[in-house]
Amino acid sequence: MKNKKLLIKPLFYILTLILVSGVIACGGSNTGDGASPVDASKGNAPQLIKPSDHGGGFGWENEKCYLCHTVAELEDAHDFSPNLIDSFGKLDSADTGACLYCHGTNGLSGITAESYQCTKCHADSNIVRSADMFKGHNTHDMNGDGEMTNADCVVCHSFSDMNGEIDVSVDFTKGSTAYTDVSSFCLNCHDGNGAFGIMPPALKFDADTTNLYSTYMGVGETESVQRQTADIHGVKNGNGQSFADFRGLYASNTTVSCLSCHKVHTSDNKYLITDSGESADLADAAALGASVSVKDDDFSELCALCHVTVGGSPTDNGLTGVVHSSTYSSKCTDCHYHGAGYGATEDLF
Repeated sequence: MKNKKLLIKPLFYILTLILVSGVIACGGSNTGDGASPVDASKGNAPQLIKPSDHGGGFGWENEKCYLCHTVAELEDAHDFSPNLIDSFGKLDSADTGACLYCHGTNGLSGITAESYQCTKCHADSNIVRSADMFKGHNTHDMNGDGEMTNADCVVCHSFSDMNGEIDVSVDFTKGSTAYTDVSSFCLNCHDGNGAFGIMPPALKFDADTTNLYSTYMGVGETESVQRQTADIHGVKNGNGQSFADFRGLYASNTTVSCLSCHKVHTSDNKYLITDSGESADLADAAALGASVSVKDDDFSELCALCHVTVGGSPTDNGLTGVVHSSTYSSKCTDCHYHGAGYGATEDLF
């Protein structure tokens, strides 16, 4: 019996040493030194794509990450993102989709986009403060299944460092050219050629126009020609407004961001039109605090965020509508929509 005890004791120490070395090899140190796999080099989390990557094979094909990695160790390794740290204590041992998203499959079979559980955290207001972005009735539905799912998320976000800040060079699926801002990323798909395998639908108002890139950036061999043929909400400079004024800091030469009018993920308004004046970040205080509701094809509450006619009729969101000094239709989109002045000289949108 005494000899058996002598054998068991060193065996216990050996197994403990193997377990600890496996955890350290994965990047968990719990040293409190602020080091993390992504902090030093964004988008460079340790990849578990062969047995030797995971503690010399000790953790390979194990789907229970929390079995070896304690919450304290995970918090230390991910301290570059306080929001990410907060999520670890709110998930259970089966919620390891985010681990696979950043670190690879770890040899597990059947891993798909749905395995990543993006909405497990991002649609839960107890974990992510911006969870309301997924509450809208209309969704940015990429695969046509009628809902926002993890498969939709990874079309635009094939990788994200999840540090709580949007960086177009890190958090969006890479295209053929570098993005300068969020609008340039949006136009990478909405350019009529189906980037990332996704072909956006044609515009309701002009079924021939699926290429919003050309309506926004213009067409032609030179920048000056492109600016002349683009929409004035895009890169073209307008000629002022004869029937209204601009709100806040908006002006004739403003290139309006896609996010000024559209929500990215979901919205209760059609075409993912924003439901809040906060999207129009250059508007005045009244517009920033207004709600936006699109009724049928009446976009007047949206237009009133940036445009105002002094003495005009009030809109239902507490702003003042735009009034033409003529007999034009009261529905803005009868004349004004993406591509309305495309390739011409009219300043219709």
